[in-house]
Amino acid sequence: MKSILVVTERYWPDGGGGELATHLVVGVLKERFDVTVVTGTGNPSRVPGVGYVYEPLLARQEKPSLWLSILRLASTRKFRKLLSESDVVYVPRFALSITPYAKRLSKEVVVHLHDYIPISYTATILAPYEEHRHRITRDDIELECVKGLKHCLGVSLLWWLPRLARRWVSQADKVVCAPKRQAEIIASQVPELEGRVEVIYNPLPPELAKPRCSG
Repeated sequence: MKSILVVTERYWPDGGGGELATHLVVGVLKERFDVTVVTGTGNPSRVPGVGYVYEPLLARQEKPSLWLSILRLASTRKFRKLLSESDVVYVPRFALSITPYAKRLSKEVVVHLHDYIPISYTATILAPYEEHRHRITRDDIELECVKGLKHCLGVSLLWWLPRLARRWVSQADKVVCAPKRQAEIIASQVPELEGRVEVIYNPLPPELAKPRCSG
Protein backbone atom coordinates (compact mmCIF):
# COMPACT_ATOMS: atom_id res chain seq x y z
CA MET A 1 0.00 0.00 0.00
CA LYS A 2 1.34 3.42 -0.94
CA SER A 3 1.98 5.96 1.79
CA ILE A 4 1.04 9.65 1.83
CA LEU A 5 2.72 12.28 3.98
CA VAL A 6 0.49 15.30 4.64
CA VAL A 7 2.42 18.44 5.62
CA THR A 8 0.27 21.26 6.94
CA GLU A 9 0.83 24.01 9.50
CA ARG A 10 -2.80 23.92 10.63
CA TYR A 11 -5.28 21.09 10.91
CA TRP A 12 -8.93 20.94 11.87
CA PRO A 13 -10.39 22.12 14.26
CA ASP A 14 -7.86 24.95 13.89
CA GLY A 15 -8.62 27.26 10.99
CA GLY A 16 -11.68 27.21 8.77
CA GLY A 17 -13.03 25.70 5.59
CA GLY A 18 -9.65 24.80 4.11
CA GLU A 19 -8.61 22.90 7.23
CA LEU A 20 -11.96 21.10 7.41
CA ALA A 21 -11.54 20.11 3.75
CA THR A 22 -8.09 18.72 4.53
CA HIS A 23 -9.52 16.69 7.40
CA LEU A 24 -12.22 15.25 5.15
CA VAL A 25 -9.74 14.51 2.35
CA VAL A 26 -7.51 12.67 4.83
CA GLY A 27 -10.52 10.55 5.76
CA VAL A 28 -10.99 9.62 2.11
CA LEU A 29 -7.29 8.94 1.48
CA LYS A 30 -6.87 6.61 4.44
CA GLU A 31 -9.25 4.12 2.82
CA ARG A 32 -6.63 3.42 0.14
CA PHE A 33 -3.31 4.66 1.53
CA ASP A 34 -1.21 4.71 4.67
CA VAL A 35 -1.52 8.35 5.76
CA THR A 36 0.65 10.34 8.17
CA VAL A 37 -0.11 13.98 8.99
CA VAL A 38 2.65 16.31 10.17
CA THR A 39 1.12 19.49 11.57
CA GLY A 40 1.69 22.47 13.84
CA THR A 41 -1.72 21.95 15.43
CA GLY A 42 -1.22 20.44 18.86
CA ASN A 43 -4.60 18.77 19.27
CA PRO A 44 -5.96 17.89 15.80
CA SER A 45 -9.21 16.06 15.13
CA ARG A 46 -7.98 12.56 14.40
CA VAL A 47 -9.14 10.23 11.66
CA PRO A 48 -8.96 6.65 12.96
CA GLY A 49 -6.12 4.77 11.33
CA VAL A 50 -4.15 7.92 10.45
CA GLY A 51 -0.85 8.79 12.15
CA TYR A 52 -0.48 12.34 13.48
CA VAL A 53 2.86 13.96 14.30
CA TYR A 54 2.99 17.31 16.09
CA GLU A 55 5.77 19.51 14.75
CA PRO A 56 6.33 22.85 16.55
CA LEU A 57 8.32 24.18 13.59
CA LEU A 58 5.05 24.23 11.67
CA ALA A 59 3.23 26.20 14.36
CA ARG A 60 4.25 29.58 12.94
CA GLN A 61 1.40 31.10 10.96
CA GLU A 62 3.14 33.96 9.12
CA LYS A 63 4.19 32.70 5.71
CA PRO A 64 7.81 34.01 5.74
CA SER A 65 8.41 32.53 9.21
CA LEU A 66 6.71 29.28 8.25
CA TRP A 67 8.73 28.88 5.07
CA LEU A 68 12.00 29.50 6.95
CA SER A 69 10.95 27.03 9.65
CA ILE A 70 10.37 24.40 6.99
CA LEU A 71 14.00 24.80 5.92
CA ARG A 72 14.94 23.76 9.46
CA LEU A 73 12.33 21.00 9.50
CA ALA A 74 13.68 19.47 6.29
CA SER A 75 17.08 19.08 7.92
CA THR A 76 15.83 17.12 10.95
CA ARG A 77 16.42 13.38 11.06
CA LYS A 78 12.86 12.62 12.16
CA PHE A 79 11.25 14.46 9.27
CA ARG A 80 13.73 13.20 6.69
CA LYS A 81 12.83 9.67 7.74
CA LEU A 82 9.10 10.36 7.30
CA LEU A 83 9.77 11.94 3.92
CA SER A 84 11.99 9.13 2.67
CA GLU A 85 9.40 6.50 3.67
CA SER A 86 6.52 8.23 1.84
CA ASP A 87 5.49 7.81 -1.77
CA VAL A 88 3.42 10.99 -2.08
CA VAL A 89 3.66 14.34 -0.30
CA TYR A 90 0.36 16.20 0.01
CA VAL A 91 0.52 19.93 0.79
CA PRO A 92 -2.95 21.34 1.46
CA ARG A 93 -2.06 24.81 2.81
CA PHE A 94 1.02 27.04 2.88
CA ALA A 95 3.85 24.58 3.62
CA LEU A 96 4.89 24.89 -0.01
CA SER A 97 8.62 25.23 0.60
CA ILE A 98 8.78 21.49 1.34
CA THR A 99 8.20 20.80 -2.35
CA PRO A 100 11.82 21.03 -3.59
CA TYR A 101 13.00 18.69 -0.82
CA ALA A 102 10.34 16.14 -1.72
CA LYS A 103 11.19 16.35 -5.41
CA ARG A 104 14.87 15.93 -4.62
CA LEU A 105 13.93 12.55 -3.18
CA SER A 106 11.83 11.76 -6.28
CA LYS A 107 8.55 11.95 -4.37
CA GLU A 108 5.28 12.76 -6.07
CA VAL A 109 3.93 16.07 -4.77
CA VAL A 110 0.30 17.14 -4.75
CA VAL A 111 -0.50 20.75 -3.80
CA HIS A 112 -4.09 21.55 -2.84
CA LEU A 113 -4.88 25.24 -3.25
CA HIS A 114 -7.78 26.79 -1.36
CA ASP A 115 -6.84 30.32 -2.42
CA TYR A 116 -4.47 32.22 -4.72
CA ILE A 117 -1.19 32.17 -2.80
CA PRO A 118 0.97 31.46 -5.92
CA ILE A 119 -0.13 34.73 -7.51
CA SER A 120 -1.28 37.04 -4.69
CA TYR A 121 0.33 38.23 -1.45
CA THR A 122 -3.08 38.32 0.24
CA ALA A 123 -4.05 35.03 -1.48
CA THR A 124 -7.07 36.94 -2.81
CA ILE A 125 -8.17 37.89 -6.32
CA LEU A 126 -10.78 40.61 -6.49
CA ALA A 127 -13.81 40.20 -8.74
CA PRO A 128 -14.41 40.54 -11.56
CA TYR A 129 -11.13 38.84 -12.40
CA GLU A 130 -11.00 40.26 -15.92
CA GLU A 131 -10.75 43.78 -14.48
CA HIS A 132 -8.10 42.89 -11.90
CA ARG A 133 -5.91 40.33 -13.66
CA HIS A 134 -3.22 42.90 -14.50
CA ARG A 135 -3.26 44.73 -11.14
CA ILE A 136 -3.07 41.93 -8.59
CA THR A 137 0.02 43.32 -6.82
CA ARG A 138 -1.51 46.80 -6.62
CA ASP A 139 -4.72 45.31 -5.21
CA ASP A 140 -2.68 43.44 -2.59
CA ILE A 141 -0.95 46.64 -1.48
CA GLU A 142 -4.23 48.55 -1.26
CA LEU A 143 -5.93 45.76 0.71
CA GLU A 144 -3.08 45.53 3.22
CA CYS A 145 -2.58 49.28 3.63
CA VAL A 146 -6.24 49.66 4.61
CA LYS A 147 -5.45 47.49 7.68
CA GLY A 148 -2.84 49.90 9.02
CA LEU A 149 0.79 51.01 8.84
CA LYS A 150 2.27 47.66 9.97
CA HIS A 151 0.46 45.74 7.23
CA CYS A 152 1.30 48.42 4.66
CA LEU A 153 5.01 48.18 5.46
CA GLY A 154 4.82 44.39 5.35
CA VAL A 155 3.30 44.18 1.89
CA SER A 156 5.62 46.91 0.59
CA LEU A 157 8.63 44.83 1.65
CA LEU A 158 7.29 41.35 0.89
CA TRP A 159 5.07 41.82 -2.18
CA TRP A 160 7.37 39.41 -4.05
CA LEU A 161 6.55 36.40 -1.82
CA PRO A 162 4.05 34.93 -4.32
CA ARG A 163 6.94 34.49 -6.74
CA LEU A 164 8.51 32.02 -4.30
CA ALA A 165 5.17 30.26 -3.83
CA ARG A 166 4.73 30.08 -7.59
CA ARG A 167 8.19 28.53 -8.01
CA TRP A 168 7.40 25.82 -5.45
CA VAL A 169 3.91 25.13 -6.74
CA SER A 170 5.28 24.84 -10.27
CA GLN A 171 7.37 21.86 -9.13
CA ALA A 172 4.30 19.91 -8.02
CA ASP A 173 3.13 16.90 -10.03
CA LYS A 174 -0.51 17.86 -9.51
CA VAL A 175 -2.24 21.03 -8.34
CA VAL A 176 -5.76 20.59 -7.00
CA CYS A 177 -8.34 23.36 -6.96
CA ALA A 178 -11.88 23.06 -5.63
CA PRO A 179 -13.85 25.56 -7.74
CA LYS A 180 -13.47 25.43 -11.51
CA ARG A 181 -13.13 29.21 -11.63
CA GLN A 182 -10.15 29.10 -9.28
CA ALA A 183 -8.50 26.47 -11.49
CA GLU A 184 -9.03 28.66 -14.57
CA ILE A 185 -7.47 31.70 -12.89
CA ILE A 186 -4.49 29.75 -11.56
CA ALA A 187 -3.89 28.16 -14.97
CA SER A 188 -4.08 31.51 -16.75
CA GLN A 189 -1.65 33.19 -14.34
CA VAL A 190 0.75 30.24 -14.05
CA PRO A 191 0.89 28.76 -17.57
CA GLU A 192 3.80 26.47 -16.64
CA LEU A 193 1.22 24.38 -14.76
CA GLU A 194 -0.56 23.44 -17.99
CA GLY A 195 -1.94 19.91 -17.77
CA ARG A 196 -1.32 19.64 -14.02
CA VAL A 197 -4.22 21.66 -12.60
CA GLU A 198 -7.20 19.51 -11.67
CA VAL A 199 -10.60 20.37 -10.22
CA ILE A 200 -11.62 18.12 -7.32
CA TYR A 201 -14.53 19.22 -5.19
CA ASN A 202 -14.15 19.06 -1.43
CA PRO A 203 -15.82 16.07 0.25
CA LEU A 204 -19.04 16.65 2.15
CA PRO A 205 -18.97 16.27 5.95
CA PRO A 206 -20.42 12.85 6.89
CA GLU A 207 -23.49 14.39 8.53
CA LEU A 208 -24.39 16.13 5.26
CA ALA A 209 -23.54 13.17 3.05
CA LYS A 210 -25.94 10.82 4.86
CA PRO A 211 -29.32 10.47 3.14
CA ARG A 212 -32.21 11.88 5.13
CA CYS A 213 -34.98 9.50 6.09
CA SER A 214 -38.43 10.77 5.32
CA GLY A 215 -40.89 10.54 8.19
